[in-house]
Amino acid sequence: MAIASFWPDGAQAACRTMSGISPADWYPAYLDLVAAIRTNMQRELRSFDPIHRWRGTTHRVLLRNPYADIGLTCLDGQAAVWIGERIDRDYRIRCEWSDVSGPARRWLASIAPTFEAAAACLGFAPVHQPVDQPWLEAA
Repeated sequence: MAIASFWPDGAQAACRTMSGISPADWYPAYLDLVAAIRTNMQRELRSFDPIHRWRGTTHRVLLRNPYADIGLTCLDGQAAVWIGERIDRDYRIRCEWSDVSGPARRWLASIAPTFEAAAACLGFAPVHQPVDQPWLEAA
């Protein structure tokens, strides 16, 4: 059985702890966190609209624009807010007819500092992942 990753592959993420919250208060705290993410991320990244979707069974998509999803993953007392290129059916169909993925990745790289700052305002610490493609290190 595969273990779920803490955030979607290729996504930029920031984490914070959800431990210390009593079981009775966890669900209201989760709903407050979802509302805060939607409000603050939408204020900083205005092209995103609220949406209710899932990536698999663990990654909840909260906001979407033409290129990317912003979501929340909670696992083992930790919460991760993440932003990543869309992978849904409609987006994949658009990618078949035009080069959407390249501009999406460039746009994601350009707004990375804004996402990181917005996540920090919500109490999330950025996660800086190592480059997983060695050819990028040489560039």
